[in-house]
Amino acid sequence: MEENRFTMRSLPEEIRPYERAEALGEERLSDAELLAVLLRSGTKESTALEIAQTLLKKFGGLRGIGAASREKLSEIKGVGRVKAIVLRSAFELSKRGSREKRVEKVQIRSVQNIADLYMAEMKAANEQVRVVLLDVRSRIIRDEIVSVGSSNKAMVDPKDIFTAAIDGRAASIVLMHNHPTGDCSPSKDDFEFTEKMVRAGRLLGIRVVDHLIFGDNTYYSFFESGDMVKISGRAERAG
Repeated sequence: MEENRFTMRSLPEEIRPYERAEALGEERLSDAELLAVLLRSGTKESTALEIAQTLLKKFGGLRGIGAASREKLSEIKGVGRVKAIVLRSAFELSKRGSREKRVEKVQIRSVQNIADLYMAEMKAANEQVRVVLLDVRSRIIRDEIVSVGSSNKAMVDPKDIFTAAIDGRAASIVLMHNHPTGDCSPSKDDFEFTEKMVRAGRLLGIRVVDHLIFGDNTYYSFFESGDMVKISGRAERAG
């Protein structure tokens, strides 16, 4: 049976993305070649490299591909549901790596510092809870998303928060979550959750320094409002 001319194997070895990556290093590959490595295979009509070039043209480059939804990516012939997930996952890993580099060792000197760092990232259609780990000098060690919920509620297990804090050897933590409605006003549940975390932190020797709730380009800080002092006082009196 005649080999389909559109398979990657039909290309000369020296121009196949996998072979070029192995010989030269991934940093020497073009954007299209790197995308082709992720796509792995093409169709009867197009190689993975040609599909990658189509993606770059359709979405205007890597930034556009990274911003595209799974649905939009899967509309491209040769991509489909699974490859769209692979592409989205790769871009998400890149985004997380960039975020870690951006915030690592940043010293937090005010609530506004941390609000400015995370305001854009805490905009989401679903409620998410994130914990920021700080060292003894109030520098960011890293942050972790510990829960993603529905459009109005994220279920949080305190163990997830403090496991992350212990693993990261954090001296203190900042809790953050968003209100997809855009209203950052704290609810009764938010107050109860904050107090529960403060009490748990006292037992473990990890201080909860603030809890920020993000809305539509706004935030509410339990520390700035004075609520954290009241909650910490109650936790101390409770032993």
